[in-house]
Amino acid sequence: MSQPTGLFGQPLQLDDDEAALVAAYVEAGTTLDDLPYTQAFAQLHAKVGLGRSQAEVFRRLHNLRKASKLPRLGRAATPAVKVNEEEEALLQRAVLARVRSLGERDSLLFTPEFDAIVEQFCKESGRALTAHDVWRLLAKIAK
Repeated sequence: MSQPTGLFGQPLQLDDDEAALVAAYVEAGTTLDDLPYTQAFAQLHAKVGLGRSQAEVFRRLHNLRKASKLPRLGRAATPAVKVNEEEEALLQRAVLARVRSLGERDSLLFTPEFDAIVEQFCKESGRALTAHDVWRLLAKIAK
C-alpha cells in the first residue's frame, strides 16, 4: 500500500494504530460506506478492534477518511438497494426520529437504534432487507 498523502503531496504521518486500521481497511477491499454489517468488516474488527466496539472502529475509520488518511478504494462491492420514493421517505422518517439530521447517520451504526430502524423499515415497507442493505440505502439517500 502506498503511503497516503496530504493536500500538497506530502506523506501523512500515521501512528501505529492508524497504520493498522488503514492496512486492514485496504485488505477489506471495499469502500467505507459498503463496509458496515459485512463479513469483511467483522474480519477487520477482529483483526484491529483491540477491545473497541464495532461502532468505535467504524468511527475511527470515518475520522481517518475525514482527515484524508484513508485511501480511496473505488466503487462499492455491492450496489445500493433500489427503492421507491415512499420507501425512501419511510427510511428518512425512521432515521430522523432517532437523530437530528441524516448527516448524523454514522452515529447509528452498530447500535440498538439502527437495529430498530432496520426492523421498522422492513416491517413498514414489507421488504426483507439486511442491516447492510438498509445502511447502503441510507448512505445513498444521505448523499
